[in-house]
Amino acid sequence: MPSPQHNAHMDAVMGEEHALHATVADALCTGLLAALAPNERDALSRHARLQTFAPGTALFQEGDESADAMLLLSGLVKLCRHSSQGKECVLHLVHTGKFLDVGVLFYEGGLPISAVALQPTTVLSLNRRAFLHTLENNAPLAVSLMGAMSLRQRLLITKIAGSQGRISVAGRVAAWLLHRSKMEKSATLRLGVTQEILARLMGISRESLSRELSALSSAGIIDHKRRSITLLDHDALLQRAQG
Repeated sequence: MPSPQHNAHMDAVMGEEHALHATVADALCTGLLAALAPNERDALSRHARLQTFAPGTALFQEGDESADAMLLLSGLVKLCRHSSQGKECVLHLVHTGKFLDVGVLFYEGGLPISAVALQPTTVLSLNRRAFLHTLENNAPLAVSLMGAMSLRQRLLITKIAGSQGRISVAGRVAAWLLHRSKMEKSATLRLGVTQEILARLMGISRESLSRELSALSSAGIIDHKRRSITLLDHDALLQRAQG
C-alpha cells in the first residue's frame, strides 16, 4: 500500500503536469496562434514543449542544421549574426508574444543567425514538421506569419539602406522609435537592453545613438529616461524618419 508520502509526491507531480499542460494550452492561444482551430491546437499541443533560458544563453546558433519554431512567452531575445572577424550585428530584438524567427522553418544549408536570451526567457517550442503541416492547412495563419515576416524585412531594408549612407542617423533612430511604438501600442517604450545593443540594432555607434537621443530629448520630441523612452511629438519623429 502506497505511503502518505508517496501519494503526496504523486499528487505534486500530477499537479505540475496539469499546470504545464495548461500553460501550453494558453500559449497556443497567444498572438498569431489565436487563428488555430481547436483540432489544430490539440494536435500541436502534442508536439509542443516549454523551454527556459538564462540570460546569455543561445536558443539556437548560426550554423545549426535546423530549429523548431519558438514563440516567446516571457523575456527578451536578440537575433544576431557575427562577421568573420567576430563583430556582432544585432538584426532584431524579439519581444513577448512574438515568434523568434519563423524563417527557421524554411532555411536550407544551416541557420544564418543566432538567437540569444537577454533576460530570463521562456519559449514555447513547436515541432518543425508539425507546425509546417498546420501552416499547409491553415491559410489565415500562414498569411499572418507572412505579414509578421514582412515587417521585419522592412526594418532590415531600412538598416541596409542606412549602412550604405542612404538614411541618416536621425532617420534611423526616429524610424526605430516609431516602429517600436506601433508594435507596443504605446508611446512609452520599455527598453530592457543597453544602448550598445540598441545601437547595433540600428547599425550605428553607441555614441551616435546617445547624441541623437539627447538631441531629441532637448528638442522636446521624446522624454528619455534610463530604462524608457516616451514619444512626445509623433509628427516630428515622422518628419525625421522620412527626411
